[in-house]
Parts: sequence; C-alpha cells; structure tokens
Amino acid sequence: MKLNLILFCILIIFALAKVNAQHQYRQSYLLLEQEKRLTVELKDEKTKLQIEESSKSGNARIKKVSKKQLGMELPNKFQKRVISR
Repeated sequence: MKLNLILFCILIIFALAKVNAQHQYRQSYLLLEQEKRLTVELKDEKTKLQIEESSKSGNARIKKVSKKQLGMELPNKFQKRVISR
C-alpha cells in the first residue's frame, strides 16, 4: 500500500513535469515564430531602404558629376525650345 502511494506520487510529479515541459515548448515556439516574422519584416524594410538610398544617391551623383566635371547646367526657360514634327 505504501509503495503504491509512493509510485502514485512519482507518477503525478512526472505528469506535471511533462505538462510543464510541453507548455514551455509551446511558448518558445510562439516566440520563435514571432521573431521569424519580425526578421522577414526587417529584411523587407532593409531592402526598401537600400532601394530608396540607391535611387537617391544615383541621381545626386549624376547631377554632381555633370555640374563639376562636365560643366553642365540646367537650361533656363529662355534656353528651352520645343521641337515638333
């Protein structure tokens, strides 16, 4: 009788330990999924920022080179002419 009670208590302890382990696993899995989602969002944002930066720096660089090295300037309204067929 005493042995059955001890074994029953051990069984309850192991059952509680298993339930606790499963709960911790599920919590960790949810956190992992959230971090994966955040990683994807941050990668997308990084890509967008890189595209934006390259487009802005490309035009600025062309303008700088054309003005300084080639001596080019934008024409004023009197220098513009419309050519039609």
